[in-house]
Amino acid sequence: MQRSDRALVLWEFTALPTATIVTTAPPGSGSEITLDRIPLALEKQRTDGRHLLWQGLNDDQRIWILPGTNPSAPIAAVIPFDTHVAQRVEAVLQVWHRLTDAEVRPTALPLTVQQRRRLILMLRALDGRQQRATYRDLAATLLDPDVRIQSRRDWLTSSYRSQIIRLVKDAVGRMQGGYRDLLSGQ
Repeated sequence: MQRSDRALVLWEFTALPTATIVTTAPPGSGSEITLDRIPLALEKQRTDGRHLLWQGLNDDQRIWILPGTNPSAPIAAVIPFDTHVAQRVEAVLQVWHRLTDAEVRPTALPLTVQQRRRLILMLRALDGRQQRATYRDLAATLLDPDVRIQSRRDWLTSSYRSQIIRLVKDAVGRMQGGYRDLLSGQ
């Protein structure tokens, strides 16, 4: 399987609410955007339509073109009314913004700054743990270097010890399938 094929099959619509679904716009809708406005992208033809990975400087957009979409006709987005409707609307706005260069502010960020910082710490802690680092070494590297000089007794009751153990535990949970929650902003 080539790299481009792997990049496209790594996501499924049900697992990634930020994928934008497009089809031919209804007559009279006023849409003037056609598929040829989407720059060359990684593409995979599947039984459920065409899947595109439009790579940008700061982010990638995944676009699902439904079967029967007229390539020369104006397009419209399809937004299912499910539990991810807010993220789907935001994804549509992002695609629209990139296609039209219009000024659009995202309605909601999937992750807060604090959540992103914690995820970074989780990944670093997991990497260290997989390299056989001790919890104390991880805490000293990631949280506070002074934990190296704590007595054994102080270390065993340290809040840094509890925090690093939670970070590793949560990272392992993400690694074992919980990463899909990130796709929906959880």
